[in-house]
Amino acid sequence: MKAGLVSQEQLKKSEADKKRAEREARRPPEPKQAHKGSSKPVRRERPQPPPKKSVGFIEGKHHHHIRTECDACKKSSPDVEYYEHKNRSLEKNWLCVRCADAHNISDEFRQTVQSQFAKTGRFLREYGATKVFK
Repeated sequence: MKAGLVSQEQLKKSEADKKRAEREARRPPEPKQAHKGSSKPVRRERPQPPPKKSVGFIEGKHHHHIRTECDACKKSSPDVEYYEHKNRSLEKNWLCVRCADAHNISDEFRQTVQSQFAKTGRFLREYGATKVFK
């Protein structure tokens, strides 16, 4: 009691309020409900997967586009294919058969069957085995 300005009941009430506030500060927050009295559970948002590229869409080209220019030798060739290789001496991906053989890139890294030779089964490699697509 402070010089008779605060009664005993008011002092107890303020101490109880302080204790309640301390308890609420330590308690983790409860999940919010949609509405009071609503029995529906709260929906949690699921993380969305990244959008997928369509089948046959490689590096800006659709499966119905035929690429005939080799990125390595800059010549036009009917047997240009897309290779996802790990050869650091060559940073190009669209290669003709001659350049792929010259840079020792295995046919396992070939991702497309877009050339006329590959579609008809006449696509042959000199370096290593030719990959069979089904």
